[in-house]
Amino acid sequence: MKNHDYEYVRTIVQEGNFSKAAQKLYISQPALSAAIKKIEKDLNGIPLFDRSVNPVKLTVEGEYWLEKAREIDRIETQIREHFAAAAGIRSGTISVGSSAYFCAYLLANLIREYHHLNTSCEIDLTECDATSMDQGLRKGTLDVGIDVEQLDPDLFDSYNLGKEYLLLAVPASFPVNRKAARYQIRREQILDRSFLRDDVPGVDLGLFRKEPFVLLKKNQDSYRRAIALCEEAGFEPDVTLYLDQLLTAYSVARNGQTGCVFFRDTIVQYAEDTDKLCYYKLGSPLAARDIRLSVRKNPRPTRLVRNFIRFIQEKMQGIPGGENSCRGKEAQE
Repeated sequence: MKNHDYEYVRTIVQEGNFSKAAQKLYISQPALSAAIKKIEKDLNGIPLFDRSVNPVKLTVEGEYWLEKAREIDRIETQIREHFAAAAGIRSGTISVGSSAYFCAYLLANLIREYHHLNTSCEIDLTECDATSMDQGLRKGTLDVGIDVEQLDPDLFDSYNLGKEYLLLAVPASFPVNRKAARYQIRREQILDRSFLRDDVPGVDLGLFRKEPFVLLKKNQDSYRRAIALCEEAGFEPDVTLYLDQLLTAYSVARNGQTGCVFFRDTIVQYAEDTDKLCYYKLGSPLAARDIRLSVRKNPRPTRLVRNFIRFIQEKMQGIPGGENSCRGKEAQE
């Protein structure tokens, strides 16, 4: 049994439906449904839930599974806490800083799972921009920072957690989409990342030189990359609106005709499907960026923090943006 299997089933029982449970777990509803189907497949296809009723209920076999999973979880927790204490991993607080997007859609669920594994440790999660994260790490008010920004390598150790990719979203009502039709990619290609295949061409960004753009504010990596991508294509974007968050920019583009938006590929798994946007792959290397975990070199991170780093590295290998990603340095004892 995987650690999150028990959490998934327990949350569905508590919430009464898959959609509310997915929101509470900070994952997409299709991802949660797929996880439950995988559990049921491993149980010889026997269903855990009666999906014909609302709210959904456990079957008799589902109640048995949950009871035994609860026992396994309790025993595993006791084992982990015993050996954590033996290894010198004591109770304490880890202060983590990250962007609003990562806090909401990446870290919240991971931190909940980490706390479940190490109940004597508390995580203090703070939303902050790259500048505040850098300052917090320097001052020691943050132990860990997670973002796409590259911090000073002389002061900070950086751990590669994975990659994300900037794509272009254009309101479907824009006539320019007809010219760029052969470059359009489907939402499904973004979700399964098949758009990264070599036979999927990147759009000529110059086709959009006369269109309005919505960008993030100038102190952010996404802004700098957007400007560089447009310059690479030979034009300066006509910016009609500056915003703080990529998810907000994506929503604005989806709900109106404000302008073209550069967005991170992982957003689509958290946003509702829509026919109001056309999606395009960007062929430039500038569209790919690393997700980094940063800590101060001096003083050296505590054993508790190093244990947390290893946990994040391991978990990031199983989620979009993190698969096969932890090839950089690993937290050392």
